[in-house]
Amino acid sequence: MPQAAIRQYEEDEHLPEAEVDQQVVSEAEAEETLSSDDSSSAQDNENKQDEPYYHYTVDTKDPDPWLVKHRSKIIAVVVLAVIAVVGSYILKEQKLAEQTKAIVAQPEINDFYYVDFRVIKDNLRPAEKYRMAKVKDITGDVVTINFSSYFYLQEHELNEAIRYAQLRFEKFFQEKRHNYKISELQAMIESGAIVLARRPEGNMLDGNVVVPDSHFESSSVFIPGKKENFAGLEYMKFAKDNGKAELALEKFEESADLGFAKGQVNLAQMYLNGTAVDKDLHEALALFKEASLQAHEPAILKYAIVCQQVESCEIADFYQELVKSGVNIEFTKQVDVRATTKAFERALEDAKK
Repeated sequence: MPQAAIRQYEEDEHLPEAEVDQQVVSEAEAEETLSSDDSSSAQDNENKQDEPYYHYTVDTKDPDPWLVKHRSKIIAVVVLAVIAVVGSYILKEQKLAEQTKAIVAQPEINDFYYVDFRVIKDNLRPAEKYRMAKVKDITGDVVTINFSSYFYLQEHELNEAIRYAQLRFEKFFQEKRHNYKISELQAMIESGAIVLARRPEGNMLDGNVVVPDSHFESSSVFIPGKKENFAGLEYMKFAKDNGKAELALEKFEESADLGFAKGQVNLAQMYLNGTAVDKDLHEALALFKEASLQAHEPAILKYAIVCQQVESCEIADFYQELVKSGVNIEFTKQVDVRATTKAFERALEDAKK
């Protein structure tokens, strides 16, 4: 009996209806929950709408008050900085220009010139503009220079050539000699052909050696007059001091009397320039001839330059005398390399006959 009652209770028809009612109740509760959530969110939105709204933006058109206050000072500082930079650049350029004029006015051997070759010649390639020039020799007011074998497009590349020790190469400068009077070199400065002149100190420039390695080669062989000539050169370094030029003159005279060709040339230079002695071109020519008869090439070239300044001098007779004396002047066959004037070329042709 109890089992049947339990079975009947389990199969009672009201049990499914109770489950449906429970589902309905749960759905109603869910709806009430949603409605309460909606109402709470709506209330929150209303509360938010009641609160003031702040929107932060950056107005780029509104300057900083500090900048407005100090604007004139900032502008003044910037203008002064620009003026200082431009002024220092102009001052530097003026100093370099004065340096160039001073070096060219009183040239020394191994001076360097930065040359804008397009001012001199027109038919150059696009990459050919600047060229280095080196003072090879000075004969009176005639300066002999050699141009570099290389062209450069920009001026600063000449400084790079010094920096990378390219000037130590034997072939960096051409053998061809170009003679200019000091007045002609000064005119080249005015025309813009020479843009800069620099003078090394102790064969050094920008911390680099600017002479070939062969320059430092020396011979220990005793030659009469060599020591005296060297002493004269040392005195000439201080020729501006009182008495130093006279001492140099004495040493060069001793060297020349001993028959040393370089001493004769240096003594001739003093007569040519009028240093510590009266200027005398004829005496200078005589000393150059003595050194030339020893086949001293610089003396031969200097004689040709000075001979053009003396009316009574015949360069053809000079070369004929060299040839008859047995002096080997084979280098003069390279007229395009060594000769610098038409008169010199004609003299060479006459000497060959």
